[in-house]
Amino acid sequence: MKKIILLALLVISFATAAQESVLLRLNYNKGDNYITSVQLEQSMGTQGGMSMTMLMSSNVNSVDDKLIMLESKIESIAMNMNQGGMVMDYDSNKSSEELDQMGQMMKSQFDPILKATIYNSVDRYGNVLEVKVEPTLPGMEQFTGSQNAINFPEEEVSIGSSWVYEAENQGMKINTKYTVTNIADGMVFLDLSGDVSGIGAGTINGKSTVEISSGIQTNATIEMSISSQGIEMSMVTTSTMKKV
Repeated sequence: MKKIILLALLVISFATAAQESVLLRLNYNKGDNYITSVQLEQSMGTQGGMSMTMLMSSNVNSVDDKLIMLESKIESIAMNMNQGGMVMDYDSNKSSEELDQMGQMMKSQFDPILKATIYNSVDRYGNVLEVKVEPTLPGMEQFTGSQNAINFPEEEVSIGSSWVYEAENQGMKINTKYTVTNIADGMVFLDLSGDVSGIGAGTINGKSTVEISSGIQTNATIEMSISSQGIEMSMVTTSTMKKV
């Protein structure tokens, strides 16, 4: 009888663990510092392609029940681009003397970006409410959403839960579905799928891991395939985020 009771308790315990539910929220603390690394591989077939690596530091300036204020700077950018047979190579860690003529031209464009400061206001769900760049720079918006880049649902989630987030970026509407595949070791593991419409049409697939205690997306890999104005383009973005 004791063995039967023990077995029943083990089954109940396993079922309870398997059905664990968690509430995903951003839980930054004032003074926290984070480093985000982003790698982008873009291919446009015969049109060329690009690879880019970016490192961004973020400091949590203030926290209240609803809002989190972040101050961020892009620490480094490295880029290699092949467009129409023209090869361009740039690395912000290199001096002007170490860069070729094209690299020096890119350096003059990227130097103001590296000197700028990004101020973000986000809520506990990960929604970016306000972005301010000082000094103001055209085109800087493409770099301002890289810190966490995930939005959480109102309700708790468990294995099998899913939610959809809609966003617009540079004339494209992006619908992303997040599905919880596992919850273990203080992490929520997600599968991503979705579609792109607007000036471009395509699909999204990927995987992401979220730390439950902080809400940060510790790592993510997202693949996008887009067709726009007769050009087929594929992009793979890999990102990591960690506290320092």
